[in-house]
Order: sequence, then C-alpha cells, then structure tokens
Amino acid sequence: MPFSKQLEKIFQGKLWSFFGGIKPLERKSTSHSPIEELPIPSLITLPLDRHLGDGGQLLVRVGEHVKAGQPLTIPGGKRNVPLHASTSGEIIGIGMQVLPHPSGFLGRCITIKPDGLDEKVPDEPMADWQQRDPKEILERIRAFGVEGLGGAQFQTAAKIGAALEESTGDCNIFIVNGAECEPVATCDDRLMQERAAEIAQGIEVVRHILKPKAIIVAIEDNKPNAIKAMKEAVAEDVMVREIPTLYPSGAARNLIKICTGIEIPYNEHTSECGIVVDNVETVFAIKQAVIDGIPLIKRVITVDGQTLGKNGNALVRLGTSVRFVLNCFKLNPERRQRIILGGPFMGFTLPSIDVPITKSATCVYVPSYKELEEKPEAMNCIRCGRCARVCPSRLVPYQLYALSRAGMHKKTSSCGMMDCTECGCCSYVCPSRITLTAQFRKEKAILRLLDDNQRRNQRAQERIAARNERLAKEEEQRQKRREAAKARAAAQKEAEANMSPEEIEKKRAEAVAAARERAAAKRAALAQKNATANNAQGNQDNSNLVTQANTNNASNMAITGIKGLKANNLEAANAHDKANAFMAQSKDGLLVAAMMAQGGTSAMLKDKHLNLANKEQASNLNGHEQLLNEPQEKLPYSLRKAAIDKHAPAINQWRVFDKHEPDMSKVENPPAEGVYIPQSRPKTKSYLYAPEEDAKEKAKLPQALKKKTLDN
Repeated sequence: MPFSKQLEKIFQGKLWSFFGGIKPLERKSTSHSPIEELPIPSLITLPLDRHLGDGGQLLVRVGEHVKAGQPLTIPGGKRNVPLHASTSGEIIGIGMQVLPHPSGFLGRCITIKPDGLDEKVPDEPMADWQQRDPKEILERIRAFGVEGLGGAQFQTAAKIGAALEESTGDCNIFIVNGAECEPVATCDDRLMQERAAEIAQGIEVVRHILKPKAIIVAIEDNKPNAIKAMKEAVAEDVMVREIPTLYPSGAARNLIKICTGIEIPYNEHTSECGIVVDNVETVFAIKQAVIDGIPLIKRVITVDGQTLGKNGNALVRLGTSVRFVLNCFKLNPERRQRIILGGPFMGFTLPSIDVPITKSATCVYVPSYKELEEKPEAMNCIRCGRCARVCPSRLVPYQLYALSRAGMHKKTSSCGMMDCTECGCCSYVCPSRITLTAQFRKEKAILRLLDDNQRRNQRAQERIAARNERLAKEEEQRQKRREAAKARAAAQKEAEANMSPEEIEKKRAEAVAAARERAAAKRAALAQKNATANNAQGNQDNSNLVTQANTNNASNMAITGIKGLKANNLEAANAHDKANAFMAQSKDGLLVAAMMAQGGTSAMLKDKHLNLANKEQASNLNGHEQLLNEPQEKLPYSLRKAAIDKHAPAINQWRVFDKHEPDMSKVENPPAEGVYIPQSRPKTKSYLYAPEEDAKEKAKLPQALKKKTLDN
C-alpha cells in the first residue's frame, strides 16, 4: 500500500491494534491529585553513569560550591548528556554509591550537601528559536540534559537528529506519547492536565526541527481530563487520538502500530524510519530547555500505595533519595515492606531505599500485602502457551525461558531474546507463577556481557594480527639486508681472488684508514658540539661575573679561572665518555673503565686546586669582597663559599682486622682449664644430618665424650 494512502487514513483518524497485550487493574487513584513540589532534601546524589561516556570529564571537585542548573560534567560521545546540579550547595563527595538497580550495584556519583538557599544560575532563554537552525536547537537540547523521561532515558537530541540525518526521507510523523499504560503511574496524566499549554509549546519546537507531515498526541481513553486539556491547548493541525486502554500500548512500536498501522522492524530504530515518539514530559522538558532556558533538574513522579499516609504526584529534584520521598508521604511500613521503583509491571523491588531518583524513575509504588500479594513459589512450566499469546513482541517466552535456564545463550539470542521489551505480560498470565521477566532481564545482561567479551577478543586478535604482520615485515627487511651483505661479501671475495697479496693488504689498509677518518670526524663533531654548548654557558657566566666585579683585573682573572674550569670539566667528561665506551666494547670493560676514570679524577683534582688558586689570587685584588658577597646561586659551584669536594678520597689501603682471643676475665664463673665446651647449635632432628657429617662431628669430640656417646 503506498504511504500516501496510509497517511490519508491517519488523517481520517483510523486506529489499528497490536498483537497481544493484557488489561490489568488500572489503579489510577492519584489522577486527581495535583502535582506537589517537595522541599529540598538533606542530600543530593547524582549518578554519573549516563553523563560521562568515553572521553567525558568532571568539571567540579570536592569542596566546591555549585548552584542549581550548573553543569557538572562534559559528556563524551553522542549518546550522553551533561549532568546538572539540582540545587545549590557544597560537593562533599565523588565516589561509589548504590544505584537504583535490582542488583544494587555501585556506581560513581556526585554527592551535594544543599545549603537551603536554592540559588540557581541565570536562565538562558532562546527568544528567537523560530529563526534558529535545527542543529543549533538540538545542541541546546543536549546541552541542557534533556533525555527520555518515559522510562527508557534515551537521548532526545540523538533521537530527533537520527530522524533528520539517518532516515531515508524527511520525518513523516511525530507522536507525543501520553498513553501512560503502566498501572498506578499518573504523572503524565497530571502534567497534561496542569501544563497542557507548555506541552503544546514544546510540540511547536519539535515541529520547527523535524517539520513532520503529521503530529499525533496519543492518550488512552481512561484520561478524559487530559484529553480535554490537550485538545484545547494544541494547534488545529495537531491530532489528539483517544486510544483503547490496553497494556502495553505505551511502548513505542506498539503506539506506532496503533496510530499509523506501521510495524517497525526490531533491527531498526523508529526514528530511522521517519517516525519519532517522545513522552509528554520529555516534550515539556524540551520547552523548558529551548524557550525558558532551564536545564532538566526536576521531574514529576507518582507516589502511591496503601502503606503511605498520603499519596499523589510530586515534583522532585533529581538526586533526591527514595527515603526522603517516602518520609514526605508518611510511610508506615509493614513487615518485609516492598518498595517498587516504577510501576508494578516495568518496575523492580529496590534492595535499598537510599538510592536517588533519576530521570528514568516514573513512580514509587509502596504496596501492602493485601494490595499486591507476594507470588507463591514457582512451579514447572506446563507449556500452556498463554505467555506466547499475550507477548506484544510475538516471541515464545516459555521457549526462551527453557533455553535460558539451560545456558544456551546463543540460541536465546537467535530466538529474539534482545527483542523482549520486558513488559511483564508473560509473568502476569503465567499459571505456574514463573518469573519470566526477571529471567529475561538476567539473560539479556549475560548476552550483553558475552557480546562485550567477543568484541574484546576480536580487538585482541586484530592487535595480534597487526603485530605478526609487523614482525614479518621486519624479518623480511632483515633477510634482505643479510642477502645484500652476503652478496657484498661474495663480490669482495671474488675480487680478492684475482688480486695479489700486496693489493689485498693495501685495500684493507685503505678501508681501515677510511674507518678511522670517519670515527675521527664523528669525535670532532661531538667535541665541537660540546665546546659550543660550554662556550655559550661560559659566556653567560663570564658576562655575569664581569658586571659584578669592580676592577678589570679581577674580572679577567675570574674569566680565566672559569675557562680553566670548563676545560677541566670537559677533560673529565671526555674521560668518563671513554670509560663508558670501553665498558661497552671491551671484555675487561670494568678494569679499563676504572683505569680511564683516573683521568677524570685527576681532572677534578686539578679543577679543585685551580679554584683554590683563583680564590687566593682574587682575595689580593681590589673589589674581592664585592665578588664574594654576590648571591651564591649566581656563581658556579666551585666558586661558592660552601663548595666542597663531591668525590670521596681514594682508598689506598684496605683495613686489616686483627683476630683476638675472647677475654674470659669478663665472664661470670669462667670454665676451668682443660674443660671442653662443645659448640652450641640448634636442636634438630637426627635424620636431617647425613651419616658422613655425623661421623665427622663425632670425630672432633674428646675420647671420654666419644665413649659416653657410644654408651648412650
């Protein structure tokens, strides 16, 4: 069917249905509760896992004071957004904290101690957004931290940008998701009732970016007040559709099928097909970021449950702990109280209530056991097929469950495990009370880990292949050099075969002379380089000394002394260089180096005597006191007052230690003469001594002790 006819049906208001789905109890008791802004909590914890990425960096440190709306990170990659402070205060920690996840794992977080003033950075409204380029507006949306607030938390600017850049044609349809099919949650409903005009402004901003052919606001028919408010606020060409109440109609692919009749393949993104779906609260955040210039630092959540003193909808700052929210709603917990973050289907039980509210949190559900009974122990699967009949992704959950429990991860992937949306329909209808959704979440985590390991192995194999290629190339070059050397040797041998012994000797002498000339040229170049550097340093020192001295004689003598000093230092350096060369080339390198080092030592001694002589001569000149009173750090080390010899004196004779007999006069109760004192040794087991050693030890004993030992 041509798309033009399909678009015509959409304009006529036709609705389609998706495969599967269930109709659970709605439990929308808070739909009439107005949004209440909670006070500033005592601590703010902001996770960094979605706000850094590869190459991202922190902009703050512990101890700094921040204001509300101040950016805290520079994100890396296109899929991340910056993190903003949700209130003013002092950063008291950047470390690992418990994250809102069913496993309770840790992640890096920024902890802020609010000061209660709630100071914020100045707003940056974009008054001329209608004249701005779409890419500039998308950059503004990303810079102000706007992400999907419906639960998936996908980066909004990347999603809209994909519809502009990666789609085959222009954007065809923009759908505002106001279905809110999750039971208990009513935050989107209340937002549409109270902020419909601002949501309509956000729709106009997205219209300016995408220029879609059709704009649809999809709302379930159990929200009449929201439907009425949106119809009054939006423009005439924006279609407000009342869709049937069926879970999970709020999923992007299911909503597209309901509103357009188009099924998006699971291997493609919806925005790449020219259809963009955004939650109503995300559209409201776009309006605040572009028109008002306010970053995303707050969101609306639903707090409900029979164990609460009151329930309703709350506007909370991101990073507020679940414990603080429950205290504000007067929790009266039962024994083994369950706290569910999210709805009863898509949510999960928190391992701890000291976790922060993030952008993906839509609801905090605190049910009693009468309201939500604890599931009994799971039984074996009976293959009834109910899970397959309600799966909106058209999967076979009982088959995936069996493969997952058997550890057949490749087969679960080929059977479409990654296409599961974790909606929870299969677990809801299972007569055996099997937690299928929990098992699928675990299996998807395993598959992601296996894919990551496979990518790591592939990169390692690529590095090994590159290394082997490099080694093969180097070996090929070495082989070529060896062959060239063999060819030269063969040519030389062939040439020498036709030459007389005198000619051969003459040729060899010429080769030795040429080698010596090359070595001498290298030494001369090196000496010239060292001399140039020493002369430059010497000239600088000389100029300092000349300006400091009062008389020409004193300055000339100082310059002469420094030149001699440099010459002696150069002599010592050459001696040490020769020693190092001999150590590397000669077999007896250490001995030769020790002999060569004597030249360096003698040069240093000359240097010392020369310095002393120069000091004595300078002391007899006029202005000597001024020269010596100059700052010591400006003078060479040898001319300073506290100059000492850095080298230890030579050892001419080794110390001889005399052996003395022990002085028994200082021993209390000395033994009488002729009494044998056996040598003490630690007591050990006899089998640790060899028989030969034992016999030698016994032979040293006197005859009387030998006899006594034999008697024993």
